[in-house]
Amino acid sequence: MHLFRPATPSTPDSDMRDDERYGTFRRVLVPVDTFEMSVNALRLAARTGRAAGGRLRLVHVRVWDPPAPRGGGLFYPETSEEATALLDKAMSYVWNFGVDASGIVVEAPRPSVGAAILAEASRWAADVIVLTARPRRFITLGVWDKATRQVMQTAACPVLVVHPNRP
Repeated sequence: MHLFRPATPSTPDSDMRDDERYGTFRRVLVPVDTFEMSVNALRLAARTGRAAGGRLRLVHVRVWDPPAPRGGGLFYPETSEEATALLDKAMSYVWNFGVDASGIVVEAPRPSVGAAILAEASRWAADVIVLTARPRRFITLGVWDKATRQVMQTAACPVLVVHPNRP
């Protein structure tokens, strides 16, 4: 009887080799909504990136709404400067963990936030997406918002969902 042994042993409960202790999560994408809501996802992503010697990509989707009838142009709930300041604050936070990170602000119509996150994850070749789940009201408890659901159902890589208010 011959026993097959891989050249590099696997860890007990996975197919990862011992030299891949932290898996392939070397390119971690983190969508940043508000700093306060995203801080737990940023912390987890920074620790993962630092442990694996990887990089983080922070993405903030600056949403817009279509113009009102007889109105002007697109309506943005936040200015370009506010979006950039939010991303700068998040970048400073993860840099304090000693992890390499870059960031980008992308614009998308409100119903396409999930698609914008997925497009950036694909473009950047993310290994994992660390996403903050928005708290739901009592009536919709247990139901994900549209963007979170779209990312979880469609992402080509694993998605880690983090609660915004739990340490």
